[in-house]
Amino acid sequence: MALVSLTEASRLVHKDQSAISQDIERGVLGKTVLPDGQTRIDTAELMRLYGQPSERKGKQTASSNEKLKLALLEERTRSLERALALEAELRRAKDQLANELRARLTDKENMIKILENKILFLEYDRQIHDIPTLEQPEGMPTEHKTQNMPRRQRPAWWTRLFKRTRR
Repeated sequence: MALVSLTEASRLVHKDQSAISQDIERGVLGKTVLPDGQTRIDTAELMRLYGQPSERKGKQTASSNEKLKLALLEERTRSLERALALEAELRRAKDQLANELRARLTDKENMIKILENKILFLEYDRQIHDIPTLEQPEGMPTEHKTQNMPRRQRPAWWTRLFKRTRR
């Protein structure tokens, strides 16, 4: 419900401010302290304790009822606006999180593809090095023996070239 000042509350329920203050001190009537230190009273508490404003005051009562209704509607409007703002903020946070998760998923899929390619390359490299080589007969020239040797053990190409020319 709506929050009103002590002065407005006394006008709404047709009681003195001191009477309302005493009810607050006794704990019969609840109060709300705003962050800026102002004390406010909920109109629902006023209606619970003092009931609907009496009709015997005529125009003053009618205007008080209208003010009370207006205050209630304003508070409800503010409450709904806060709820809408929170919902919009929640929706933005949800969208941001969804986008981050999509990006992470894409990165993960890319990493999986890279690792699969590396595994295939390593398997291919292992298959090439695991091929059994035929032993060369003793009479074969050495350049044929070097073709089956792994790269690191083979002499450089220019060394082989100069060996051939010397012979």
